[in-house]
Amino acid sequence: MMLTRGWRDMRSMKRLFAETEAEADRLGDREPGAEHLLLASFSLPDGTSRRVFERLGSDRDALREAITRVHRDALAAAGIGDTTSVDTALRRPRSGPLHLSAPAREAFREATAVAKAGRRPFTGADIVRAVAGVEHGTAARALEILGLERSDVIDAARAEARA
Repeated sequence: MMLTRGWRDMRSMKRLFAETEAEADRLGDREPGAEHLLLASFSLPDGTSRRVFERLGSDRDALREAITRVHRDALAAAGIGDTTSVDTALRRPRSGPLHLSAPAREAFREATAVAKAGRRPFTGADIVRAVAGVEHGTAARALEILGLERSDVIDAARAEARA
């Protein structure tokens, strides 16, 4: 039983990390962060991330738009109003192992620890819960833009993980 869970977790991790990197690429970010991990959690076959956001009256598309808005606002605050002028040559393809930002690494560790303590495979809801626990950064600001309290997101993710 434990080998089966471990094998499932490894497949889920591979999928999650590949999608995390793809989300960072789609949003034009060099280093995958907690926001990319959160978006990638929707790709997991368990469907729990989607259900958490449905409980809260939101979805992946709204989350992606909120993240884009956070990025756009940050660029505007830095005096870069038109992102088309950003040199796309600086966005070189990654090579080698995936390097998550520190908040993303910590959120992933938290998610897997919660699942391990519950003696079950980790799920998208575990990722949502852990990322919602990150107090600062793009993911926290995106949840705020969506009108979602981090504590409500955490509670919905807990409920979904128990379901």
